[in-house]
Amino acid sequence: MAEFLIITGPGASLGFRCAGVECFEAGAEVDLPSFLLKLQAEGRYGLVAVEEKILKKVSEHEMRRINKRGLPIIIPINIPEKWGEVEFGESPVVRLIRRAIGYQIKIKK
Repeated sequence: MAEFLIITGPGASLGFRCAGVECFEAGAEVDLPSFLLKLQAEGRYGLVAVEEKILKKVSEHEMRRINKRGLPIIIPINIPEKWGEVEFGESPVVRLIRRAIGYQIKIKK
């Protein structure tokens, strides 16, 4: 059975760990594309959630190479820096809609 892993920056995984989710904190020294390829080769994880700030360091070419095999599925997650802070970056839903229809739309909350 495939497992679930969350990759965050240093100090951001505490809430996930409290919920019993397996986490990996990727510091500046971690080469994320190589790490994701290593996870893919192991075949242990079916879903890997990566903090969006960290995932932005991976080029589109490298992500296509990683996603080519299909597993693990890599999803970006937004983790606010402080309590009550607005989420970092663009929503994955907005990005998906823009890619599907080829046009940027504004979604009001």
